[in-house]
Amino acid sequence: MTLVSFGVINSAIPNGRVPVPAVFDALADALASRDGMTHLHAERVQHYAIALARQVPVTDAGILAALETAALLHDVGKLGIPDRLLHKPGPLTPAEYAEVKRHAVIGSNILAAVPSAGLLAQIVRHHHENWDGSGYPDALRGHAIPVASRVLAIADCYDALTSDRPYRRALSHNSAVAMIYEQRGTMYDPAVTDAFVRIAWRFQPAASGGRAAAYRPSARVLRSVGARGR
Repeated sequence: MTLVSFGVINSAIPNGRVPVPAVFDALADALASRDGMTHLHAERVQHYAIALARQVPVTDAGILAALETAALLHDVGKLGIPDRLLHKPGPLTPAEYAEVKRHAVIGSNILAAVPSAGLLAQIVRHHHENWDGSGYPDALRGHAIPVASRVLAIADCYDALTSDRPYRRALSHNSAVAMIYEQRGTMYDPAVTDAFVRIAWRFQPAASGGRAAAYRPSARVLRSVGARGR
């Protein structure tokens, strides 16, 4: 069931009268209300993405600000994907995977309806593009992929690999870093991958020895997860 429609977003911001940050907060709340674990993932990805962007380094303040919000809302398009696919315990069929991949475009379209969020929408649209052009939705390659999307791709992948999913258990920190490095120059920008490897120790889960800049869940996530008894 689609929980967010473009009409709802447009009606929420007639003539831009609702402050844009309030719209982003509402979308984040919608994600947390539907699935606290998804929003917990998004907050960790935000933490990793900003640290990685600074290491690359990405120095443009506008890009960094857009990445900070894009990382939190990178999965907002999953509001338009059925739960039966997002939480399926086994492998997806090709048709199901094609449906799930639509979340990048759905999320981009939702954010593009928000005034002055064009860069944000672009980052979200392209965070599943691959360096070699084999990604989606537009098969961009190399530097045609926005740098913030290239950073977000690695941050998203690292957290996905080190988190339990319905279809597999979490990998160790070392295994996740090794898997990402193996995709250097194919899935991931070589320069961004190298930057990730230099600081990956900072992201090591607390259970494996702690990390320097520890991620802490927001009040929104704690409320949502607590409400679900997770």
